[in-house]
Amino acid sequence: MSLLQAALARIPVDLLLTNVRLANVLTGEIYPADIAVWNGRIAAVEPPGSLPARSAQRVIDGQGRIATPGLVDAHLHIESSLVTPAAFAEAVLPLGVTTVLEDPHEVANVLGADGIRAMLAASDALPLKVEYLVSSSVPSAVGLETAGGSIEADDVTALLAHPRVRGLAEVMDGAGIMAEDPRLLAILAAAGGLEGYRPDSPGVIEGHNPMLRGRALSAWVAIGVDSDHTLATAADLVEKARQGVTLMLQERYMTTEVIAALESLPLDIGLCLITDDVAPDYLLEVGHLDHLLRLAVRLGMDPMRALRTVTLNPARRMRLWDRGAIAPGRAADIVLVDSLADFQARLVLVDGQVVAEEGRCLWRAETPDPLASLRGTLRVRRQTPDDFRLPTPIHDGELEARVMECVHQTVAVEGQGVVLARAGIATLPEDSDLIWLAIVNRYDGLGGRAFGLVRGLGVQCGAFASSHAHDSHNLAVFGKTAEDMALAANTVIDMDGGIAVVRDGVVLARLPLPIAGILSDRSVAATAEDVRAVYAALNDLGLFHPYWLMRISTFTLPVSSGLRITDRGLVLAKERRLVSLWRDQG
Repeated sequence: MSLLQAALARIPVDLLLTNVRLANVLTGEIYPADIAVWNGRIAAVEPPGSLPARSAQRVIDGQGRIATPGLVDAHLHIESSLVTPAAFAEAVLPLGVTTVLEDPHEVANVLGADGIRAMLAASDALPLKVEYLVSSSVPSAVGLETAGGSIEADDVTALLAHPRVRGLAEVMDGAGIMAEDPRLLAILAAAGGLEGYRPDSPGVIEGHNPMLRGRALSAWVAIGVDSDHTLATAADLVEKARQGVTLMLQERYMTTEVIAALESLPLDIGLCLITDDVAPDYLLEVGHLDHLLRLAVRLGMDPMRALRTVTLNPARRMRLWDRGAIAPGRAADIVLVDSLADFQARLVLVDGQVVAEEGRCLWRAETPDPLASLRGTLRVRRQTPDDFRLPTPIHDGELEARVMECVHQTVAVEGQGVVLARAGIATLPEDSDLIWLAIVNRYDGLGGRAFGLVRGLGVQCGAFASSHAHDSHNLAVFGKTAEDMALAANTVIDMDGGIAVVRDGVVLARLPLPIAGILSDRSVAATAEDVRAVYAALNDLGLFHPYWLMRISTFTLPVSSGLRITDRGLVLAKERRLVSLWRDQG
């Protein structure tokens, strides 16, 4: 038996999907069709009424619904949903998502290449097709932070040999590349970069650098880093599109102005809508890639063009030639919906098998999860209040300090504030709008730490701690008092990772993340319940933020912009250098 014989109707097919209207992303048409499936592949797409001439093991009546390709997310971090690939699959398959391109950057920062291999193995048999890119920036800023693992050029070469690894994940350190850092150039070379486009390139090379313009942008693209999913104004998008950059658009940059600019271009530029980071409660309450498709249409994008941004375009970008369209020879990843504009998956097929129906996943993950063994990664002794009391360079008086000011969603710029020295210990003035942020090294067992100050979170009392802190995921402890900070830290340590909120010596909420200290061992629904409880407790402290998880997790991102903090100290991100908390000490 062969696909050829099935296509010619010489043998029965496994499945015949009838009474559907095919959304053809190759031509932009919608028309009635029958879809024949054999051995997980589409054998034929024919006019309605092919049943008398074609026998099938099973027939599904599509009830006049629209058949679309399964949705393809070209860039995301499953770890940002705080769950394992298996739990993630259970949540997104009912939404019509059938393929994702995972950058396991967070696990790699904790466990290095072994963490990536563990993620590959854990997603090997899932109905959700999880393809991978090798994390390129582990750690994100060498010399400025302590991570649990590192990814070097040899690791890139070895991992690219895996059949489900599609290239190099987001190259972040634009400043390092422009300075011709040997380590970064070696990583790019291993992925086939540096010498322009090569037909023998082992995969795509993804980018992350919102600040590049003009000549620097041209150089970035010339060496093969030809996608971007970061800060996106209408002008930036047009400039990058003209340079051949594959544009990947996150929800936070989707505006009427941006969509209008993209719609005004005469040709389809291969735009991909991507999720990047989605919290578990948001995933359940709002959606995933399906939500972005609906949003794009509401903002003015043509529905068929919007469908291409989450099917054909990402599949082509990632060289997934068997996905992204419903056509002969391709994988039978098919979603039935009532409307493109109000995309709601009614039936989801992967390789011709029904995996979800009317919002219910028909597949169940095995227990225990394959990643359950990745525990015991927090090598931190229990903390005392004295660990969160900072000695000062003077015995008594006022000190002018650098402050991380919250602006926008995840940006932290340098500000200033006043701290009191009382008997050689730093103290916040009464009614201060500042809170402490201490970063404790979780990897070497020595508990080295750095202190910073944050303004703009709204926290009035208490403390909270998290071992999910981009990108190195050291233990981040925020708070007003040393006693509450120690209790929050110890609660996270006792859980082997997670988030804890404390007020006046009482633990208000906790979210266990015992797998690598950053992932739950439970379902998305159970994890989301704890996430909601943590946020309610943060509200009790005064913190209100629509993207609170990313907000509290990105003060520790030294490869970003503004003023950040790692276990080694405060970092001026643009200059890639450590600076003192005290302004008069440089």
